[in-house]
Amino acid sequence: MKRVIIIVLGILILISCEKSKKEFSVTELEYADYVKVVKRADWGWLPLEKGKEEATINKITIHHGGVKFTADKDPIESIKNLQKWSRAEKDWIDIPYHFMIDLAGNIYEARPINYPGDTNTEYNPTGHALVEIMGNYEVQTLSDVQQKSLVEIVAYLAKEFSVPLSEIKTHKDYSETTLCPGKDIYKYFQDSSFVKRVEMKLNESD
Repeated sequence: MKRVIIIVLGILILISCEKSKKEFSVTELEYADYVKVVKRADWGWLPLEKGKEEATINKITIHHGGVKFTADKDPIESIKNLQKWSRAEKDWIDIPYHFMIDLAGNIYEARPINYPGDTNTEYNPTGHALVEIMGNYEVQTLSDVQQKSLVEIVAYLAKEFSVPLSEIKTHKDYSETTLCPGKDIYKYFQDSSFVKRVEMKLNESD
C-alpha cells in the first residue's frame, strides 16, 4: 500500500512540475519575398524561460553592437553568446534586439517581436522594433550589403506594423549618453538618405 502511495505521489509531483513550466507566446512573422531572414529555429535560439508585458510596434530603432566584429568570427556563435549573457548577466528575458545583421548582410531573428527590447541607456524601448548591426561603427564601415539588408528589414517592419517614416530613427536619437549606432551609420540618418531608401523600397513593394 505504501509503495502505491509513493508512486501516486511521484506522478502528482511530475504533473505539477510539468504544469509549472509556463510557455510564453512568440509572434512568428511572415516575411515579404524581398527580405531573407534566418529564423530563430535555424540558428539554435533557446526558448524563453520568462516573459514580460507584450507591446505593439510603433517605432523602428537602429543600434550597433558597440564591439568590433571581424570576418573571422562566427556570427551565430556570437548571437548565442549574446543570448546567454543577456539572460544570465543582465537578467533580461532574451537578446535585447529583435533582429541582428552580420558583416555579410545576413539578417537573424532574435528576441520575439511581441516583447519589448532592453537597453543599457535611459530610453524606454517599449513599442520599438530594435535592429542591430553587429560591430562598432564608430571604427568600422557599414558595407553596401549590410545597408541593403537594413533597408529591406526596416521597410518590411514599417509596412507590417504601419510605422511612419518619421518614426525610423536610431538609438542616439533617444539617448544623450550613447554614440550608438556609431558615426558611420548615423551619417545616413543625418542626411536622411537611409529613410529615403526605405521609402523607395516601400514604393517598389506596393
